[in-house]
Amino acid sequence: MKRRHSFLSALCATGLFAFAAVPAAHAEEKVVATDLEPLHHVILENQYVTVMRVMIRPGQSTLFHEQHLDYVNTHINGSLVHISYPNEPAKDTEMKTGNVKFGAHQGKSDTDKVTNTGTTLNHQVAFEIKQHGPQNFGGATRPDNPAFQQVLDQKTVKGWKVTLQPGESTTLYTQHGPGVRVFFTEGRLLESIPGQPNRNKEIWLHRGDALLTQPGQVELTNGGETPLTFNDYELL
Repeated sequence: MKRRHSFLSALCATGLFAFAAVPAAHAEEKVVATDLEPLHHVILENQYVTVMRVMIRPGQSTLFHEQHLDYVNTHINGSLVHISYPNEPAKDTEMKTGNVKFGAHQGKSDTDKVTNTGTTLNHQVAFEIKQHGPQNFGGATRPDNPAFQQVLDQKTVKGWKVTLQPGESTTLYTQHGPGVRVFFTEGRLLESIPGQPNRNKEIWLHRGDALLTQPGQVELTNGGETPLTFNDYELL
């Protein structure tokens, strides 16, 4: 008995015992589904996607959360972050403002925990694609003009960064699948109503706003006085 006690004392003295206990400590922490994680606030949802706003203050951490669906994350305000995993080494990285991150989680499960190690608010708008896909809505394309810059091209979703100057229009195009728009700037957006000339749906927007979109003919115009920038995603 004395020998066992001496062995444990030696482990504690060298720090080896404490190091060995770290994975077990992570394993004991609560793991939740991403859409139930307290800092992932569900703001929009339909049969295709669950849209969440994530806001992590400096020094604040999420819970460990499990992702098992394809996941698109738009970084509205970036920050330095520390990402922990239950069974592998943690890493320090940066979520950069304006970036898009795609997580290919269909058919496999990934769990992590994010801590904001920066000095500014970490603000993300993310969505999970509920249906395994692709779902064959049709080819997602956008007009061949400078307003559109493709930022995402995956088998289940495509995405474009759209920048419209005051008064500028996307021109008319067809959207085949449902989607999501996420806005980086505030302003006034006019969405034409097909078949009704000079009739528009007027939307006033704030930075970080998100909208669900549906298939159909689309023409968007910046009806404000400052440039309007947003990401436009379409499911495939």
